[in-house]
Amino acid sequence: MRSADDGGVHLSRRRLLLGWLLAVPGSAGLAAALVPLRSGGEPAEESVLFLGLTVLCALVGGLGPALGAAVVGFLLLNYWFTAPLHTLAIDGVGNVVTLLVFIAVSLGVSSVVASATRRRQLATEARDEAATLAMLNRTLLAGEYDVDALVGLVRRTLGVDVRLGQDRLVVDGASLTPAQERILHGFGTHLVVLREREELARQTRAAHELEAANRMRTALLTAVSHDLRTPLAAIRTAAETMRIGEDRLATDDRAELVATVEEATGRLTRIVTDLLDLSRLQTGALQPVSRPIDSDKVVARALLELPDRQRVEVSDDLPDVLGDSGLLERVLVNLLGNALRYADHVTISGHRAGPRAVLEVADDGPGVAANLRSVMFEPFQRLGDTPAGDGLGLGLAVARGLTEIQGGTLTAHDTPGGGLTMRLDLSAPECD
Repeated sequence: MRSADDGGVHLSRRRLLLGWLLAVPGSAGLAAALVPLRSGGEPAEESVLFLGLTVLCALVGGLGPALGAAVVGFLLLNYWFTAPLHTLAIDGVGNVVTLLVFIAVSLGVSSVVASATRRRQLATEARDEAATLAMLNRTLLAGEYDVDALVGLVRRTLGVDVRLGQDRLVVDGASLTPAQERILHGFGTHLVVLREREELARQTRAAHELEAANRMRTALLTAVSHDLRTPLAAIRTAAETMRIGEDRLATDDRAELVATVEEATGRLTRIVTDLLDLSRLQTGALQPVSRPIDSDKVVARALLELPDRQRVEVSDDLPDVLGDSGLLERVLVNLLGNALRYADHVTISGHRAGPRAVLEVADDGPGVAANLRSVMFEPFQRLGDTPAGDGLGLGLAVARGLTEIQGGTLTAHDTPGGGLTMRLDLSAPECD
């Protein structure tokens, strides 16, 4: 229920109604109680009682009911207790003085009480306003609220329906006190600050994304300019040699040159495939099709793409997984190719762990230090003594990205006895 304004004091309608009930029916009831006790003479005692009722009206209902009580009390004193009785005429200077003093004291006391009440209420409002604004400053500086949360805080604080306008807070269907208007203005000022902060955060994110894109572009250009040139040069040299020495080349020499072309072509294919996969991951163009997969068949297809597959040992009990067969094959090709580049022997094993299936690619190579295992999954990272032109450093980044879009994880661990184990964790099909 909204408050009513009485002489600058904001009182509830309930208090105002109670004040008027005390002023009119209360005065009549007091008069009815005092008439049988009337002793004659000047109504000094009765005046004190009516004066007390007037003060009570001022305390309960403010200045309006107090003035009403003073006027009604004056008329009742004049009619029932001041000679001549039962008339509004006044007989005697003393009676006139008594009634004038009563009305003057009633008005004065009512005004003082109302003023004190008003000052107390204003002090309370000022204290509440200061506490609210202090709370708002703390929450804003602490970064606890965004624009929508700020609007909700305004609704809870003021108890009114507030909506967000284009550049301001709008209150619908309610009138605000001056203190509430000042609080709303404070909220509005903070709204501007929040919007500026959100815009600054957006610009900062955009700047970071642009910076990351620039770093990626620079790294890509550097890597591509170097690593693509090496296999291209090998292909060109072998082709020119076969063309120039077409009739003079021995069979073994020709076979070696063809093998060089095949190896360089395979290297180019891997580089381009990694670039395409990374691009599709970054643009969200990959949409995996999840279905039960026979891990043995996928591993077999992945090994066909590796020239050194004879160094890979595959366990007999690989668990089936739930994922995209083509993407899983790309993951295994990258993991196996990376392991074969650093190790003499690689093992593929796996097991099922409840609703998950785990495949592990373990090698006996030099391994990777624990503090570098997070870096090794970033694009264009090549750890160790990798030969020049042997890839862009995208294999593990692509492998992790392809794993994660299938709902899995790819992590690096130590191999017992030395080396690195890449653990691929995917969902497992439901058991029949």
